[in-house]
Amino acid sequence: MRNYKIDNDVIATTRKLWMGIDAHKRTLHVTVIDDDGEMVLSESLPHAKEHVVGLVRRLEDADIVAVYEAGPTGYKLLKWLEELGCDAFMVPPTHVRQKKGGKKIKTDERDSYDLAEQARAGMLPAVHALDEDTYCERQVVRTRGQLVEHRSQLKAQLKSLLLFHGVSAPDDLKANWSKRFMRWLEEGPTGDENLDLAIEALVGVIYSFDKQIKRLEGRLRQMEESQKWADEAELLRSVPGIGALTTMLLLLELGDVSRFDRCEEFSSWLGLVPGEWSSGDGQNKGSITRAGNKRARSALVESSWTLIGKDAGMRAVYERIKAKSGAGVAIVAVARRLALAIRAMLRDQKKYEYNPITA
Repeated sequence: MRNYKIDNDVIATTRKLWMGIDAHKRTLHVTVIDDDGEMVLSESLPHAKEHVVGLVRRLEDADIVAVYEAGPTGYKLLKWLEELGCDAFMVPPTHVRQKKGGKKIKTDERDSYDLAEQARAGMLPAVHALDEDTYCERQVVRTRGQLVEHRSQLKAQLKSLLLFHGVSAPDDLKANWSKRFMRWLEEGPTGDENLDLAIEALVGVIYSFDKQIKRLEGRLRQMEESQKWADEAELLRSVPGIGALTTMLLLLELGDVSRFDRCEEFSSWLGLVPGEWSSGDGQNKGSITRAGNKRARSALVESSWTLIGKDAGMRAVYERIKAKSGAGVAIVAVARRLALAIRAMLRDQKKYEYNPITA
């Protein structure tokens, strides 16, 4: 393993510096440039607080803007930099532009330099930072979503196993994953000792996932009723189709919506705007970018299916666009309108207003 020594030599600098950091589990590669884009330093150091402190102290009296890509290393580095007085932020990896030939030439030094240079040019949007408690609350939402996804994969694996071995459920058990269907699986539906053991093992894991998902959902319902979230949760629950779990998902994923000055910024952050390829007089728009927060976007689309059965205005929007562009495009358009309505509700502290569909 390479040994690193903390360098205490002060570097003469200009007042404004831009620091790009390519962060890994064990190491950081840091490139610092000045206002003219000239490199001040480029070096690797351990991913440890004392080395980050040593580096920043060497840039004595400088006004430092530091940036790194959001990823598996989390927010720890961000906190260290902020404690040292840096104007630090994380950037979504999808928003970092690669230079021509970047896919063929990729090094830690080049990646950190690109971050510093693009930050200097004002090209990088910041990931919205939360307080520690809210990060932990959001983890409950995300872990629940991950477990639900894994459970679905397990169920698909079990159905594939049954299909492969030609095992069919009795005619009176058509509702897959009901209690009766699960009992049938547990009782050994094939008559083969080894195959039934494999099925029983998968069923046991599904039950385990069910238990943990229920625990997480219980905590989310407690959060919804807490003093911290109750007022905003009540606003979101006024939307037909948004229940307790979706409410907490949206509140924890959206964060402070006041940071979006324009509707277009909010829609873009959610990935609910169409992609565009335009040149000269030609203008072509395609499907939505899907470049934003997929959890919030998926929840909005799912809620929109219920909403169009309750809200006459949204139903009219859906039918009009569906006739021209199909159901998929129409429900995304409803989801975009719902997102903007939620932004206004949270900003203005007003409940959702709509004209109910009458029979």
